[in-house]
Amino acid sequence: MLIQDTIFYRPNWIWHNFLKYLINNLSKYNCIEKTIPSEYSYKDSTYGSKKSKKNVNLFTWGVTHKKRIQVARAVCINSPNYSVLNFLIIPNTTYNVPFFGVDFVSLPNIHLLVLDFQPSLKIQNQYSNELLEKLINLKKRCHSSIPLAEKMSADLGRFFSPGVIWSKLPKEERSEFLITNQLYDSFKEYLNLYLEILFESKEVNMDLQKELINGQNNYLKYRRDNDPARPMLSSLFGKEFTESLIKEILFAI
Repeated sequence: MLIQDTIFYRPNWIWHNFLKYLINNLSKYNCIEKTIPSEYSYKDSTYGSKKSKKNVNLFTWGVTHKKRIQVARAVCINSPNYSVLNFLIIPNTTYNVPFFGVDFVSLPNIHLLVLDFQPSLKIQNQYSNELLEKLINLKKRCHSSIPLAEKMSADLGRFFSPGVIWSKLPKEERSEFLITNQLYDSFKEYLNLYLEILFESKEVNMDLQKELINGQNNYLKYRRDNDPARPMLSSLFGKEFTESLIKEILFAI
């Protein structure tokens, strides 16, 4: 099944324009679609009580690039109560480039929004002053209309840059307007900047490559062990599938 033939390309899924944009833009860089194991590529399930069963759909899409990208993958979920776009680019460790991370989650009463260039090394070792300035300016532009959520804990915050977009919006018409307009514009700006940097980066030496491998593995292990989506995913798909999805797809090392 092609993702273009699913609910995730239709207007009644709130993140459809974001997904289309990232797929279209990655295709411009000659990325190659990644084969996803069938048990994760598409899944239909039901959740809720026997008297109130609800349907939920999951689709996983991914690409690689022979030089620049180990994997870029999107996990998409649609149901009456939950809509999720979780997207991560893991760059090749031949280049000193952070992750590109998106976590847009619609829960029954709130939208949780995270968008960032996520570091795999210390900030000063991975971001130029020019890049930090660009990111912070983009963040300020976004948060001029979308409220900034509370400060992250130090443990979690070390995996985000000073340019992280982080918000909680109530599920109401005004929030959907902000998502469709300001957040979508910011998402495009972040993705375009990231791909520009990734595909213009120069190869680094072997010592730095080893640091990057360790940094990426530390990030992926932390996310695998502490994924806040675990309870939601377990309620939708069961514990066994959830653990397998987290370890084999979301944050595989």
